[in-house]
Amino acid sequence: MVKKYLMTPGPTPVPAAVACAQAADMISHRGREFHELFQYVSTTLREFIGTTREVYLLTGSGTSAMEAAVANVMSPGEKALVVRSGHFGNRWAEILKAYGVMVRAVDVEWGRAVNPKLVAERLAEDTAGEIRAVFVTFVDTSTGVVQNIEEIGGIVAETNALLVVDAVSGLGAMDYRMDEWNVDVTLSASQKSFMAPPGIAFISMSSKAWKVCERAKCPRYYLDLRKYRQWAEKFETPCTPAVSTLRALGKSLELMMEEGLANIYSRHEKMARATRAAVTALALRLFPLNPANVLTIIRPPDEIGADELRDHIARNYGVTLGGGQAQLKNRVVRIAHMGSVGPFDVITAISALEGALADKGFVVELGAGVAAAEEIFKET
Repeated sequence: MVKKYLMTPGPTPVPAAVACAQAADMISHRGREFHELFQYVSTTLREFIGTTREVYLLTGSGTSAMEAAVANVMSPGEKALVVRSGHFGNRWAEILKAYGVMVRAVDVEWGRAVNPKLVAERLAEDTAGEIRAVFVTFVDTSTGVVQNIEEIGGIVAETNALLVVDAVSGLGAMDYRMDEWNVDVTLSASQKSFMAPPGIAFISMSSKAWKVCERAKCPRYYLDLRKYRQWAEKFETPCTPAVSTLRALGKSLELMMEEGLANIYSRHEKMARATRAAVTALALRLFPLNPANVLTIIRPPDEIGADELRDHIARNYGVTLGGGQAQLKNRVVRIAHMGSVGPFDVITAISALEGALADKGFVVELGAGVAAAEEIFKET
């Protein structure tokens, strides 16, 4: 039997205590116990989002919150500016088009972060003020790139447009400050850095965004955030939520608060440095130029297909890594180190990578990657 290790950029490993919380007896979503759970989760998430605003809990994946953002702040026929620098930037454009919104794109080469000046230039060209919102992805896990939300936020704040950020990846592992960075809508989900099962998404909106929401014309029912705001006053959701998953998220937040935000961010930074030191020691190429701390993307040797390498690692070493998406399919391997991931997880993944490369005939010094990672972990 091969022991399994999950090192994909979502879903991520779920700690035993979190899994046990999900398996607890069912409770009423209109009762006192749920009210306490709702209040704890929504209040604690503010710490990670960096806001004093309410956080609303949705049942669904991160994409449900993306769609909720579009449906609640846009109207058909309006214009939106989308930063497209990866698979999930493209998803923003797809959702907007589905709701009849006219998309104006800032296209960026995959593997690079957008230069905030490009956003400023596109907004400056909009002399009639027709661009109602700017949509950005904090960390696009298809490319591993992190965007400078702080600088983009300062630019958008000088206009009447809203700044909407998909923080599904990155939030909970990296510093993020919604209020300080002038973000109007922030959304994320349970299954990545928050080390809980998929099924809970959440979203927070500024007062500027709420004013737009009240007059938005997109059709909405299940994702109508006005209902969620009303029901949140009594610590409930308008429709039946994923109660068990919410309990799991509550437990994961307890564990994260015990560790402390600063320690969490430091741990992810160290996991990232150790992984990149390891793959560099193995003479492998890193993909993004502006890498986030939640995953490392590598290009395998030209003579070995990325998917072939991943499949070999999964079957023979039990480590599941992420593959490339869209134009990067079969071209890259994604090693996630977000959520419930520590030094031995990284070392296991690197060891499996070394073994698989050797199995495929690639000249590799066994142990070189592991040694490079351990040097990082030895640091105080």
